[in-house]
Amino acid sequence: MKPLIKTPLSFAVSAALAGMMLPTLALAQDDAADAEVEEVIVTGSRIAKQDFVSNSPVATVGREQFVLTNTINTEALLNSLPQTVPGLDRTSNNPGNGTATVDLRGLGANRTLVLIDGKRVTPTSSSGIVDINSIPASLVKSVEVLTGGASAVYGSDAVAGVVNFILRDDFEGVELNMSTEQTEKGDAGLSTIDLTIGGNFGGDRGNAVLNLQWTDREDLFQGDRDFSTFAQFDDTDANGNPILIDGGSSGIPGLSIFNGGLAGYSPSAGVTFGQDGSIRPFETGTPNDFYNYAPVNYIQLPQTRYQATALASFELTENLEVYSKVLYTSSSVPQQLAPTPIFQTSEFTIDGSPFLTPEAQQVLSDGIGSGIDTDGDGIDDTGSALVRRRLLEVGPRVSDSKFNSFQFQVGAKGAITDSWSYDVYYQIGQVDSIETQLGNVNRDRFNQALLLDLSDPTGGTCANPSSNGSTVGCSPINIFGEGNISEAGAAYLRTAVSSSALYEQEVVGATVSGDLFSLPGGPIGVAVGYEHIDNSFRFRPSQDLAAGTIAGFNGAPAVSGKYNEASYFVEAYFPILRDLPLVSLLDVSAAYRYSDFSTVGGLDNYKIDFSYAPIDSLRFRGSFSTASRAPNIGELFSPQGEGFPGSKDPCAAEGNPTADVAAICQATGVAASDVGSPALNLPAGQVRQLSGGNPDLEQEDADTYTLGVVFTPSVIDGLSVSVDYFDIEIEGYIASFGGGANNVLNTCYDPASAFGGIGSQFCDVVSRRADGTIESVSVTSQNVAGQTLTGFDVQAQYVLEGLGGTWALNYLATFTEESDFTPFDGADTIECAGKFGQDCGEPLPEYNHRATVNYARNNWTAQVVWRHIGSTDDDDENNTYFVEKLDSEDYIDASARYEFSNGMSLMAGVDNLMDSNPPILGDNQEQANTYPATYDVFGRTYFVRFGWEM
Repeated sequence: MKPLIKTPLSFAVSAALAGMMLPTLALAQDDAADAEVEEVIVTGSRIAKQDFVSNSPVATVGREQFVLTNTINTEALLNSLPQTVPGLDRTSNNPGNGTATVDLRGLGANRTLVLIDGKRVTPTSSSGIVDINSIPASLVKSVEVLTGGASAVYGSDAVAGVVNFILRDDFEGVELNMSTEQTEKGDAGLSTIDLTIGGNFGGDRGNAVLNLQWTDREDLFQGDRDFSTFAQFDDTDANGNPILIDGGSSGIPGLSIFNGGLAGYSPSAGVTFGQDGSIRPFETGTPNDFYNYAPVNYIQLPQTRYQATALASFELTENLEVYSKVLYTSSSVPQQLAPTPIFQTSEFTIDGSPFLTPEAQQVLSDGIGSGIDTDGDGIDDTGSALVRRRLLEVGPRVSDSKFNSFQFQVGAKGAITDSWSYDVYYQIGQVDSIETQLGNVNRDRFNQALLLDLSDPTGGTCANPSSNGSTVGCSPINIFGEGNISEAGAAYLRTAVSSSALYEQEVVGATVSGDLFSLPGGPIGVAVGYEHIDNSFRFRPSQDLAAGTIAGFNGAPAVSGKYNEASYFVEAYFPILRDLPLVSLLDVSAAYRYSDFSTVGGLDNYKIDFSYAPIDSLRFRGSFSTASRAPNIGELFSPQGEGFPGSKDPCAAEGNPTADVAAICQATGVAASDVGSPALNLPAGQVRQLSGGNPDLEQEDADTYTLGVVFTPSVIDGLSVSVDYFDIEIEGYIASFGGGANNVLNTCYDPASAFGGIGSQFCDVVSRRADGTIESVSVTSQNVAGQTLTGFDVQAQYVLEGLGGTWALNYLATFTEESDFTPFDGADTIECAGKFGQDCGEPLPEYNHRATVNYARNNWTAQVVWRHIGSTDDDDENNTYFVEKLDSEDYIDASARYEFSNGMSLMAGVDNLMDSNPPILGDNQEQANTYPATYDVFGRTYFVRFGWEM
């Protein structure tokens, strides 16, 4: 069978493993000392070596894995690796921004450096994160994943490691691929067509490759799946036991008022209204009056994407080769949420309102009236209350994000002498994005439309008829009862919101590498170089979005900033001993990098690693490295903006406050009668968090240790096993004050905490309204946190012959022992290994694995993939959630491919063969009652792929 590609490690493994996920394992060398062996450069080093490729664990995903798993978006395959915690992907509707990211070790996508052919990819956002939608999956030869600090070699952002996409830059011929997939239910379709044309020219001195790709991804709504049709939340039964019920939050289609003092109604439950303006108690049990926001939310974001990639190289002389690369991606990814929930204190007309029954007018006047009764009829003119309403009449919230990324690279490389070479290049890239939002509501116009001109008995005129920035004049809104807002009123509330962003990056780099004098084990390899990087970003929002005067999507102020860095680096490889008794191989390598940032000044990073093989089949390896991450543009220059992370109010019923907590609640603005009230429960289980940048930030510093063993027993031909221990410790970790709003609330209202309590800085940043509900929690970025991560990576592969073909078994696993986050010096450590939830976020099991069985015979190739996701516990030790533990999940994917003699091929496969459903959660969910980036939310999915290579 003709292999699809020749991997960089092909000299060390059987050709049958081409394209499989290969660990960088030591293999016995040829007995002939002068055997011709290909020199390679592997991620983590700039020195080409004939021997073992890396002293740090590197996992390689080859092209055949992309083909056999029908990977169209690269994050889908990367997120299945146990070294990664899923970042943003096709399910990321809320939270999400239309991009796709890769997150090594769960340390954050902004701490994972993304490269193409060893060189940086232009970021998309102010956080410096790369949208890997811009990677042309159909042109990927392999992906090398180096976990652990790599700043000494590649510079800032490589704290968690490096993901290096290696492209097929020497393709010859014409290749057409078409694929489509669809779930067993006939939805969530994903189709793509790509064409690759390449060939040599100039007497085989040059090569050019052009790749074109089109991708179309259909939408899928939460309402299309039984487990996500109803937004579920946690409650308690009559005995106080946690139960999971269908419902929603953030207001109902008709108005609800949570405000004590309404005669004849429970002060904790509040009231709501019928369509005729009548008043009744708000029901919170089963059934309830909560709005079910789930069905109209996406569970798969639609996408339309066009990509064009061109690669070219030409040998002008024996010692000079010029090369270039152009990548272009246009991607459109909408998001859709349920209609806007408005939650604010507003004044509205009571006396004479045609929207309220006389009984409702009297109840509201007695409880929340203004005290002004102009006509003396015993009913106040207006009232003021904290109101919640789901504005169905305005329509769903739709955010349409369009991204255009362009990256151009030109360079020259060649030989200086027989043993020295050079590589110089210039690269420029930019990502511009435009976002338009529908469904937002102007808060000021909402308030204006609640006050009526009573000279109009129909209620059709506003007391203040001005347009207030709208394209139409003020039209009153009847918020009392579902469906009562007129189209004119809805049109007045709507506000057009848009934004544009542009990230630009310019890179100049040069490297000279070669051999010095020889040691007993071989020549010393050296690489020295220089790199200069300019980064700039600007974000321009429309007025309402910048001012935060909208309800719907989050407000976002303008951001603008830039910085540059100049780096000098040196790397050396010392093959000390070789082919001696008890010393088959002993080598050491070291690297040093000095980077001068315009923002944080000079940074030093270094690494040292070793490899010792007493015999050919056994090798020990280890490394120590430092890594730094300079603060990104968003962390430095962002003004204050808002977000809505998951949390709960310790003073509310959901917080179950004790007497000691109640004392803090009262001291921070909660009336004694309201402590423990459901009226204080956070809408949708989210708190309004105000955060912003800090121009005085310094860099994050990390130390990474690895120690491992590689075993390739000669008595079992084809078997290779490696076990590597890793230890990463980050100091000066940039985080929001106090670890974010949820931790601020927990610390403020913890009587036992030395940092919380009455008068503490944690309580000072919590703002409450007059009725005691939380208005916002204000946090800013600081170098205050710390992160520690330890565990083991295990890789194994076994190649054998049997049943007339070649079998390749591959196993890749990660055991996470410790993942501890300290929000600030002296704070309690948040332990996230084996946890998920409000503090830890995405589930981080203590054990994950990905195992494959591949069988190849003649023109047939078949594969089975077993993905295991370990169990996790909720990180809230005092939770009252119905679901406190997520059991382990196993997914089986299978595919088979046949290659015809005329160059055509046909492949078919199925993902989630056992049709496993995701675990279902309540208030401790992320989206769709689960964590959809971690667990399969689509069900059994079939795919077909046709290829033709000419």
